[in-house]
Amino acid sequence: MFLVMHIIHLLTVILWIGGLAFVTIIILPMAIKTPDALQKVLMFQRVEHRFAKLARAFNLITGISGIIMLYVTGWYSALFTSGGIPLTVMTMIWVFWFIMLFGLEPLVIKKMLEGMAKGGAKMDIDAIFIKLNRMHYLMVFISLLASVMGVLVAHGPAFF
Repeated sequence: MFLVMHIIHLLTVILWIGGLAFVTIIILPMAIKTPDALQKVLMFQRVEHRFAKLARAFNLITGISGIIMLYVTGWYSALFTSGGIPLTVMTMIWVFWFIMLFGLEPLVIKKMLEGMAKGGAKMDIDAIFIKLNRMHYLMVFISLLASVMGVLVAHGPAFF
């Protein structure tokens, strides 16, 4: 059971972080360089709309497989202990993403993009996209940190 969950967990995380990195490194810079503000917003909105659904699915699968692995191994007892710091950090990053994808993204970011599409001339859309790209780089870093924590849990010093 653990091996199957571990494989599912790893593959889902790879797809999730890979997609996030693609949006961050390829899509957002393309949007930033698009001269027409409306086209910039519409292009990003099309990509974000598709990827958001995948990211939510990846988040759920990652969380479910992670919870099952915690239960099967008994590692849940290491959460919030000094020996379980990597596991706790990884779990907290997953919670952060859950809140982002199921709370903030649909409520805040979607409305922001819709407002940009409607009132593009009134907003500094270039500055917004540059900030959005910086935020995505931070999220890639946070996600890679979770991956490092996963490696420490699986292959690092005996934390448990």
